[in-house]
Amino acid sequence: MSSTDATAQSSSMKNQIGRASSLLDALDAVSKWQPFAILAVTFLASLLIGAMFSAVAMAFASTSGVLAAITGFLGFIATISVSIIGFNAAGIWLSDEVWGRSQRSIMDAVMASVFTSHRLLAVLALEFVFFLVFMLALALVFFICKIPGLGPLLYAVAMPVGVIASGIVLFALLYIAIPLAAPAIWNGTPIMRTMVMLQSVARNRMLKAIVMMVLLGLLTFMVIGFVSAVLVFGSMVVAGLSAAILPIPSFGMGGIAQVFSGGSGVGGYAYAVGFGVACLFLIGSIPGVLIALRGFSIIYREVSENLNFEEDERNLNDRMAVMKARAEAARQQAITPKAPQAPQVPSQPAIAERAPPVNVAPALTCNRCHAPVMPDELFCGECGNKLK
Repeated sequence: MSSTDATAQSSSMKNQIGRASSLLDALDAVSKWQPFAILAVTFLASLLIGAMFSAVAMAFASTSGVLAAITGFLGFIATISVSIIGFNAAGIWLSDEVWGRSQRSIMDAVMASVFTSHRLLAVLALEFVFFLVFMLALALVFFICKIPGLGPLLYAVAMPVGVIASGIVLFALLYIAIPLAAPAIWNGTPIMRTMVMLQSVARNRMLKAIVMMVLLGLLTFMVIGFVSAVLVFGSMVVAGLSAAILPIPSFGMGGIAQVFSGGSGVGGYAYAVGFGVACLFLIGSIPGVLIALRGFSIIYREVSENLNFEEDERNLNDRMAVMKARAEAARQQAITPKAPQAPQVPSQPAIAERAPPVNVAPALTCNRCHAPVMPDELFCGECGNKLK
C-alpha cells in the first residue's frame, strides 16, 4: 500500500469519526428551554385532555355504553393529536438550529407543526402499507412452498432469502424509515420526496445510518441514566428528611397511589407530593427526548448530504403517472354509458327475382252443372256428366 493510499484512508477515517462525533452536539438540546417548555406543556395538556375525556366516558358508562365508547375514542384521538403536534413542534425548533436557519418562536413552531403533522402521519402510513405488502408477498411465497414434492426444494431457497430480506426490511424501518421520516418533514420535504429519500438512504447509506442511530441510542440512555441517578439519590435524601419533619406520605408507589386514589389521610402535603413527582418525571424524561429529537436531525443531515436521489424520484414519478393514467382510464371506462345496441334481426335470405309467369290453361267447366273440371277428367265430379 502506497503512502498516498494510507493517507487517504486515514483522512477518510478521521472524517467519519468527526462526523460521528457530531452527535455530541445533540447534548446541547438539554440547555434549550424553548423545546423543553413545548414538551412539558404537551405532556400536561395530553394528561389533562385524557383525564377530562376519561371522566366524561365514565359518566356515560352508566347510561349508554355506545356514548362512553365514542367519548373514549375521541379522547384517544385528541390526546394522540396533541402529543404529535407537541413533539413535532419541538423537533421543528431543534431542526432549525441544526440546519442553521433563523430560529422561530415557540408559537411559530407550533403552527408549523399543525400544518405539517399530517405529512408525517402520511409517511408513517405508507411505511406501514409497505411492510404489510412485504409480509403478504412473503406469505404468498410460503404458500407456494406447500406444493407437494417441489415445496421442500422451494422452501430451502425461500427460507434464507426470506430471513435476509426480513432482517433488512425491519432494520430499514426501525433505524432509517421511522426515525428519519420526522426530520425530513421538519426540514420541509414533501411526502413523496421523503419516501424517495428514505429509499435512497436505505440502499446507499444504510450501515452508516444504523451505526449513528445506535450511537445516539447509547448517548441518550447514558444521559437518562445520569439524570435518573441524580433524581433517585436526591429523592432519598428529601424523602427521609421530609418524613421526619412533615406529615406526608412516602414517595414510594404506595404513597403515590394513595394520592391519586383519594385515600384517607390525604392532605395538602400529599397532593404536593403528587405534583412534585409529576415535575420530577418531566425533568427526568424530557432531556432524553430532546437529545433524541436533535440527534435525529443531525443524522438526517449527515446521511442525506450529497445524496443524489433525483433519478429515483423521476422513476417514482413515472411509475405514479402510469398508475394514475391506468386508474383514470379504468374510471372513464366505468362511468361512460354503453351505447344501446340495435336489436339483432335474423338475417333473411335474399328475395329471389320474380320468376316469369307460367302460362296456365283456362279453367274448364261442366257443360251441364258448370262446375270446374280438369282437362284430363272424363266425368264431372259434381253431376257425373260425361265430359268426353
